[in-house]
Amino acid sequence: MPRTVTFQAVVVLMLWCAVRALIADAQATPLERVEFESASQRLISGGLIRGDPIQGYLAKPDGAGPFPAVVGLHGCAGMHDTTKQRLADDLVGRGYVVLLVDSYATRGIEQACKSTAFATFVRRRPDAYGALDFLGRQPFVDPRRVAAVGFSAGAWLSLSVAEPNSFEPFLLPGNLRFRAAAAFYPPCQGAGARPAKPTLIFIGALDDWTPAANCSHKIANWGDDGPSVEFVVYPGAHHGFYYPHLQPGRTLFGHWLEYNGEAADDASYRLRQFLDRHLN
Repeated sequence: MPRTVTFQAVVVLMLWCAVRALIADAQATPLERVEFESASQRLISGGLIRGDPIQGYLAKPDGAGPFPAVVGLHGCAGMHDTTKQRLADDLVGRGYVVLLVDSYATRGIEQACKSTAFATFVRRRPDAYGALDFLGRQPFVDPRRVAAVGFSAGAWLSLSVAEPNSFEPFLLPGNLRFRAAAAFYPPCQGAGARPAKPTLIFIGALDDWTPAANCSHKIANWGDDGPSVEFVVYPGAHHGFYYPHLQPGRTLFGHWLEYNGEAADDASYRLRQFLDRHLN
């Protein structure tokens, strides 16, 4: 008898998990693959570097808009399926258009987490501005209300586009600029000048890849003169805490990555509040 009950319980659990998966798929925000070019870049010599063809994934609220928008920038390991979905699910229902930029697909890059990290960062900077340009040409987007949200190496990019005059080398129409930036576990030691846009930084206290101390020191060196820089450190959280596919935790390139539901949910809430303040 106990074996019969156990078997029934397993069957019920399997059916329940299948139903939950179907419900989650049905509730997932639809994503449309789009193509655009990274921004062309002026050289000091007067020459021009043409932009590369880039792929992305676009999600939008129902209606004509114009809506505020977010450019999502993935980490050094590329765009996992969860990367495509989590940010869209968090923000589209809140009234934001989301464009997730895949910087690797058209370049044939698998990952850039080791020796090519800086070179790939330089190549990816025009992608963020190309995405901004693409969004600015959509009738359902308000081009004056666009933020950059990056993760790990992509967070390095989001801090970069928030720097003063970071847009100057790129060919952009009119006064097209990012309005705000959010960075999940960025490598702060690589960040440059103090952000000239409102900025939000999330990091885990146990992050051994992009340590919280590096961001603390960088922010202290930046001082208080300029737009707000909000810094949130989550006790017990590791690198990659935002993504559910990182459970159980795992080692990647010698670093520990692990999902933390409490930190992820709080960061989602704080991100929405931050965007509401600065884009609406």
